Amino acid sequence: MDIAALSSTKLLRRNVLRWMCLCFGFVSLFFAAFNILLNNFPLLGYLEIGLSLFCAYTFNRLNKHSLEVWQSIVMCLFVTFVIVLGNYLAKPLNGLYVWSFALPVLYYLLLGKRYGIILSALLFILQAAILLSKASQAPLTTLNFSLNLALTYISIWAISHVFEGSRALSSKRLKNLALLDPLTGAANRLSMNHYFEVELTDKSQLYLFLLDLDFFKRINDTYGHAVGDKVLIEVATLLRVVLAKGYVFRVGGEEFALFHSFSAQNEAIAMAETIREKLNNSAIEVNGLKINVTASIGVVKYQPGDSLEKCVKKADKQLYKAKEYGRNKVYFQLSERINKKPHMA
Repeated sequence: MDIAALSSTKLLRRNVLRWMCLCFGFVSLFFAAFNILLNNFPLLGYLEIGLSLFCAYTFNRLNKHSLEVWQSIVMCLFVTFVIVLGNYLAKPLNGLYVWSFALPVLYYLLLGKRYGIILSALLFILQAAILLSKASQAPLTTLNFSLNLALTYISIWAISHVFEGSRALSSKRLKNLALLDPLTGAANRLSMNHYFEVELTDKSQLYLFLLDLDFFKRINDTYGHAVGDKVLIEVATLLRVVLAKGYVFRVGGEEFALFHSFSAQNEAIAMAETIREKLNNSAIEVNGLKINVTASIGVVKYQPGDSLEKCVKKADKQLYKAKEYGRNKVYFQLSERINKKPHMA
């Protein structure tokens, strides 16, 4: 499964912005000619030409590159400025304020709930202030017309707010289901692949710890799988706390992969030892029972050109050595053995 398929928000915003660029690009060019040649609003016309050029540039860039946040922000602000300025310059009879109804949808789809509600509120206040300041307010002189106008805008705003909130929540839940281990809350193997291949741009100081709980099957056989599951949850929590800024992935039943960058080899080994000792010295309490667990850890440093599969294989060899020579140990690289004093599970 490609994790990029789960980035529904970014994909949605990219598509929305592309089509908005296409739409506003032609519309603004049409109104630019109209305002310069017929309405005698040259400033507004030239701004609309600028908007049309920005739309063309953004549309072309989005066809070749991924969406960047600044593009959505500039698009929203540029369109808003043109519409507000047009409403300020023209008479209410021209109906330029009607374009305001489309903007809450644009704000929420391109920028999300937080900025959507702020920009929608500011637009409402600005446009209301401009319309109320006009010397000639026709056709806004009737109460019914003004109320319908205001309530239509507020309804579109409310619908946009509810829709974006529901969409964002559904997207987050879907992503969590795909990327997180449902039992422990740790990231899963798919998430690890994405982290290594996409998010992790600097691997020069990267170390991989492959950790396996010793004799975990005995816990399941002795206390039951429900207790074993709770032990795994506590172990995952302990790993996240001890590793702090590192990343914890559950890659098997009782096997975890840990990624962290260290400036020196001895720091990586010391951290692996800290994790091993913390597990060894901590009694996990489950339903009134105190359960002791130990772990064997294989440690490798990323080498330029290594794939994730190669790193995991090298770490797995060290983990096998830790198991073979008595468990509850840390092994690093091919020949260096840490913790020579046996620690039996």
